[in-house]
Amino acid sequence: MVRLGICGPIENIEAVAKIGYDYLETGLIRLYEASDEEFAQLCARVDNAPIKVEVFNGMLPGTLKVVGKDVNAQALHAYLDKAFSRASRLGAKVIVFGSGGARNVPEGFPVDMAWRQICNFLRIVERHAMDHNLIIAIEPLRRAETNMINLVSEAVALTSILQLNHIRALGDTYHMAFVSEPTSVFTLNAHQIAHVHTANPLTRACPKEGDGEDYAKILQHLKDGGYNARVSIEAFIEPYIEAATDGFACLDAARKAVWTEE
Repeated sequence: MVRLGICGPIENIEAVAKIGYDYLETGLIRLYEASDEEFAQLCARVDNAPIKVEVFNGMLPGTLKVVGKDVNAQALHAYLDKAFSRASRLGAKVIVFGSGGARNVPEGFPVDMAWRQICNFLRIVERHAMDHNLIIAIEPLRRAETNMINLVSEAVALTSILQLNHIRALGDTYHMAFVSEPTSVFTLNAHQIAHVHTANPLTRACPKEGDGEDYAKILQHLKDGGYNARVSIEAFIEPYIEAATDGFACLDAARKAVWTEE
């Protein structure tokens, strides 16, 4: 059975646990930018919480490029070492590599060179992920957010080619809807998928009973492929507590319906 989480600030971790979620997902950049004092406070809060921060998203700031003429390997190493170390301290298992701005191919830049740079970057990431026992999930994004890696099938192909032990793919049902990629791709590629995001595909609102999306079907495709890791709500969660409560009720009902079927 999959575990359910939701995106939000660490300050919401107690409320998220009270609603019933299994873990919290939050942003990596804020963690990296926190002062030592702020980081110590975050550690204390998570240490005393009933759930952990198992997933971090937004791996890189848009200014830290991995594609194009402005790639700085030394800066990437320094960032990843500090960010991954801190994430691991808070209980991270998965880091999401979305970061559309960082991986966007500049106009006029050779696409074949961009793909080589992405591969080289992921080899750098592999070293840091191995040091901190983390899995990196490559998140395909809609074309409005990046022109590099828009399909789950592309992310899966990339992981298959690279054969790196700590690099996998992610499926985000909102972005998948934009590129008309069916969720049946989960069944075919579950062995290469480390994490899943979901939201209402039309509004990117938090899932809610009767919102028009068949969340049980999504989970069924995951189950059919043997996926039993995490599914996070990544959405416009407003107002937070009310929307998060509705989202958990919706996904938990779908989860129970799918995993109790014989």
